[in-house]
Amino acid sequence: MTFQNNSTSNSSNDTTSSSTLMEDNPFDSNMSFVLYLEPIYNPVLQMYQNIITLNCDPAGSLSHMVTHINLSKLSRFQQSTPNFDGSNCIFVLLRHPVSKIGNPFKHNSAFMGSDDIPAVFSYLQTHGYTIDTSTTSMLQDGRVIVGGVSDKRFSGNRRMIAMVRFG
Repeated sequence: MTFQNNSTSNSSNDTTSSSTLMEDNPFDSNMSFVLYLEPIYNPVLQMYQNIITLNCDPAGSLSHMVTHINLSKLSRFQQSTPNFDGSNCIFVLLRHPVSKIGNPFKHNSAFMGSDDIPAVFSYLQTHGYTIDTSTTSMLQDGRVIVGGVSDKRFSGNRRMIAMVRFG
């Protein structure tokens, strides 16, 4: 396969920026998303927690239970990779609507964790979401690890819980 770019571009006419490319990304949809179980360090409570994280802010009512947080390194020895994008923010699932929690790091029970997975699945199934068991099984059984340690941000060893679809 050969790629040929027939457009001519020079630096004075090239107005395409990385932000424009991101806006036109056909894969940037929040109708399907992945739930992970991920270790974090809570700097306020000074403890490690395994919490449910998401790869994006989901469509639908679940978005009211999701917030964006900036993570600390899990260890002072953790180093960034060449792909590190400078941001260490992730989407996390909270036990209560974001509007009622405030700073989730101040509350030991603000984040949803492994014990909450059955309740999360129940919520998803009764609020218009489908747990895509076929895709989840394929990804978990395949040779490519979906989860693991991110090369774009500081993270621990994320474990995929499920692939979920809205609508």
